[in-house]
Amino acid sequence: MGNTIKRLLTPPVFAGDEQKTHVAALLNTILWIFIAVCIAAGFFFVFLPNPELSLPLVGGFLLSNGALLWLMRRGQVSSASMMFLVVFWFLMLAVSFFLGGTQSATYWSFVVIVVAAGLLLGGRGAIAFAGLSVAATLGIALAQTANLLPGRLGVRSPMEQWWPLSLFLMATAGLINLTSNSWGEALRRARRYAAELEEQRARLAETVQERTVELTRRTRYLEATAVIAHEATSELALSPLMDSVVDSISRKFSFYYTGLFLVDGTGEWLELVAASGEGGQKLLARGYRLRVGGNEVVGEVSQSGKARIALDTAQDFVTFDDPDLPLTRSEAALPLRARGKVIGVLDVQSAESEAFSPEDVAVLQMLADQIATAINNARLFRQIEESFEAERSAYGGVSGQAWANLLNAQTDLGFVSDRQAILPVGDTWTPQMRTALTQGQMTTDVENTALAIPIKVRGRVIGVMDGHKSGGRQWTQEEIALMQTLAEQSALALESARLYQDTQRRAAREQVTREITDALQRAVSMEALMRIATEELNRSLRGSHTYVRLNLGEAPPAEPPVSADEPTPSAAPLLEPGDGDHE
Repeated sequence: MGNTIKRLLTPPVFAGDEQKTHVAALLNTILWIFIAVCIAAGFFFVFLPNPELSLPLVGGFLLSNGALLWLMRRGQVSSASMMFLVVFWFLMLAVSFFLGGTQSATYWSFVVIVVAAGLLLGGRGAIAFAGLSVAATLGIALAQTANLLPGRLGVRSPMEQWWPLSLFLMATAGLINLTSNSWGEALRRARRYAAELEEQRARLAETVQERTVELTRRTRYLEATAVIAHEATSELALSPLMDSVVDSISRKFSFYYTGLFLVDGTGEWLELVAASGEGGQKLLARGYRLRVGGNEVVGEVSQSGKARIALDTAQDFVTFDDPDLPLTRSEAALPLRARGKVIGVLDVQSAESEAFSPEDVAVLQMLADQIATAINNARLFRQIEESFEAERSAYGGVSGQAWANLLNAQTDLGFVSDRQAILPVGDTWTPQMRTALTQGQMTTDVENTALAIPIKVRGRVIGVMDGHKSGGRQWTQEEIALMQTLAEQSALALESARLYQDTQRRAAREQVTREITDALQRAVSMEALMRIATEELNRSLRGSHTYVRLNLGEAPPAEPPVSADEPTPSAAPLLEPGDGDHE
């Protein structure tokens, strides 16, 4: 029973519409006040003359208030407020008109209506009902002056004057109390809003500061990443590249330790190839390595290919724990991926707990990917260099052998030039020429008047360019540079000439081979083929004797040696058809 009454007296709450909830609370209080006033008035009317005239009005107003309570709880707060004011206004107007005019106690009830309109409809509602009330009371006064009112206007008893005035005073007091409470509630609500705004402002300022710090930190990370990535891609030597990377990361990100692990040739171990700090150098000195897929963070990352963070190494047992790094409190390991394969792990450690956020890891992973690309490029560059060096050595050996064959066949390749003519130099070698030939370096005499510069083809000395100054004049730096350039260009030209000569010789040999082959293909018999072969070989090779004989592997019969005084045949004896003994 008590809960039911409490539920009836409690105003409805409309979530998300505070103003509507506030007006509903005021209307609920006003309606219950007027319901109480109507009930009290009903008791008074029972003891007054002619109660049959007043009780229906009170009952009707009571029922209308109950209907307005139901309508308000259905959410029609504005409509219920307007209907209440209109019904109350017309009721008071009718009572004043029919029951005494300006002498009726209800004549002053319009003040209560104006106050209620101000509470429920705001300032405009109060002004509107005040205007209507002024016009209505003026009409009643004019009608009373003209004796047009239907009710009696005589002097009323004290009780008839007291009870309506008391009811209106109570209603007015209740409305004024509601007004005061409304203003107090508005003030408290304003203060609450101000406190909430201040709290939101403080939270917003704190959030802005945190975001600013985070943005500054991320910007610094991105700038450092760009610088380190540029340094990494600018270095092609593998060992300096890795040392530079770990040093730059530790310095620019203020990490306690940075280590770079690479998977070895077996694919089973992660070898520490570069590290920063004193502890990292100790690890390098003792050849530190971890197993791929091991229990440590680095080993786990090398197998999974995903970044791993240990925000508190004191609680995370899967960490890179080593006595050489006693200050480590948090760790992040990032895979080095190249061509879809994990080639190593970048391990960074901080002396602070929870030093790595997911955003930091994302930036560091970008850096790790660029480092992996740089390492892969350095490896490819080293492989290309090794392949090129091997090819150059092989070609240099072939070229050197070709030059050796050429110079062995022609030992007098050399010329000397003076102001009169250009003559073969013969086998003349000055001391500085011999030194330049054997040591492969530029050589001068004591007076710096004779200069010998080696001529090199692919690192092999094939000759010497020698110059002499007359009249005691010495070689200047510009002249020496010119001689060196001429020696280099001469080496290129000589190599090109040798290659051209080899090409021409090869072409001539292929031409002879093709001509002999064509002649052999025209033969119609074995004897004719052998004749043609003997003739063509002797003609092409310019030989004095050319033999072509067939044999099944048996030892040929001994023949007397050819006398030096006998004429030398220009070709082998040809076997005519019908000759008995031939091979």
